Amino acid sequence: MKTHKEIDSMIQNGANLIQTRETQKGCDIWLEAWEGIKVLMRKTGATKLNELQKKYPFEDFLTNYVQDLEMELHNAGIDDPRYHEKRITYCTELLEYCGDDQNIIENTRRAIAESYADLGDMETCDRLFEGWLQEDPTWGWGYNGWSDCHCFYLSGPCNYQKGEQILLRGLAQPELRDRIDVVSRLIELYERMQEPEKTREYKTLLQQLMPSASEKSLYYKPSPIIKPAKTGRNEPCPCGSGKKYKKCCGVKMVV
Repeated sequence: MKTHKEIDSMIQNGANLIQTRETQKGCDIWLEAWEGIKVLMRKTGATKLNELQKKYPFEDFLTNYVQDLEMELHNAGIDDPRYHEKRITYCTELLEYCGDDQNIIENTRRAIAESYADLGDMETCDRLFEGWLQEDPTWGWGYNGWSDCHCFYLSGPCNYQKGEQILLRGLAQPELRDRIDVVSRLIELYERMQEPEKTREYKTLLQQLMPSASEKSLYYKPSPIIKPAKTGRNEPCPCGSGKKYKKCCGVKMVV
């Protein structure tokens, strides 16, 4: 069994490979590290990643590593579809260990369905999103992710009408979370569909929603702070996401 120091070293080695664009090799090492993490969790009795993080001093937050691995598996799959399959397997396992971290749960669910779309299995993609959105009909980024699978992730013809239908279904939910981001995606869709009137209509709505943007939104504008404390790029993000600042609010697009 690998020690936590060996696992930590593998995570750093994988990151170095990915930075030099050796994405598949980096993902392979990260997946091997993931196998070690699962064994370590069973040995220590930890049931959640944050419990393991408290037991061992990993150089980086495990929450950063697991989310980065999910994203890089997608990138690796662009050249080799087998990595989309590996992403499905990995993300299915990750859901068992992320505890009640809603952000990771939602991102991981999206990754699973998107991977099926990348593999051309739209039936499974639709079934997964349908089930999750019946469970939580206010999940704004769920509608975005589902629409994207029909409009932006396909290697073949895009189904803009299906994507529009999904986004409008989301906007019909009175308590929809991240409504502004769903509106933004609809604007992008209408621009691609060359629908100028609808584009203008939803751009007007976007401006109206700006003040209500949540802290997770790309359109969130924090209140001015007098003499704000500077957050280091490698320090925990003050928003409480569990990520490093440089991988969270430090890269947000503010409109």
